[in-house]
Amino acid sequence: MPSLSTIQSTISELNKGPPITVALPGGTTGIGSYIARALATTYANHGNKLRVYIIGRNATRAENVLSECRKTSPGSEWRFIQTPDLALISEVDRCCAEIVRQETQAPFHGGKARLDLLYMTYSYPDGTKPGQFPVGCPTDAAYGVGAVRKHASFMKTMIFEELAKKHAGNLRLTHIYPGLVDGPTFLGPDSPMWFKILWRVSKPLMSWYMTAPDGERGGGSYSVGQKADASKGIMYEKVRQADTKEKIWRHTMETLERAEKAGRLSK
Repeated sequence: MPSLSTIQSTISELNKGPPITVALPGGTTGIGSYIARALATTYANHGNKLRVYIIGRNATRAENVLSECRKTSPGSEWRFIQTPDLALISEVDRCCAEIVRQETQAPFHGGKARLDLLYMTYSYPDGTKPGQFPVGCPTDAAYGVGAVRKHASFMKTMIFEELAKKHAGNLRLTHIYPGLVDGPTFLGPDSPMWFKILWRVSKPLMSWYMTAPDGERGGGSYSVGQKADASKGIMYEKVRQADTKEKIWRHTMETLERAEKAGRLSK
């Protein structure tokens, strides 16, 4: 694991590089909003090098984040793209098209329209066992948070690798497992009361063991653990076959095509 000082030093060097354009889906709360604030702090004295698109549902929460980040990083550009539901492919397409439109009309610092950083919340240790091939939705009997996580993580890993291969040299994808992140859902209405009570009691104790923020070799698809260390070995080594990535890619494209023909990509 790199030391905390090494990580902080590396991050502090970002503002010395070229200007960046960032997209943060779900950036109005939770991990996305934490990243937005971290970017603003990193570019506090180099705001003219930062443009960020925050995509989310709640305009009020978005404005709170945008206002804070603009104050932290004067001169930086913060834009909000509102969407009712990013689970709909039609909304994903619309948001992407809007970013492309804005970047094409007024590219950041001139040049071609581009996106330098796209952050997606993601986790990969899903418990997939040898012989399992978790593609598509879990069965009704097995459906649940764990099963959905397993299927989504497995498929995303293969899709990322296939995208990296198709766009070799032009696209770099990194999976980062953040570990436990304290967010608003911990005390939200969907969390059971026993967990809310347990979290309020255990959080102060756990903070003693948590890392506080105080104290390019080519392109491709990479996986990184919660300690910023590269994952050892090959992801899903015991379950992947020579054609696994191609099967996942084909399954995903066929599913999207069927949904599009049936008009199910939007409400």
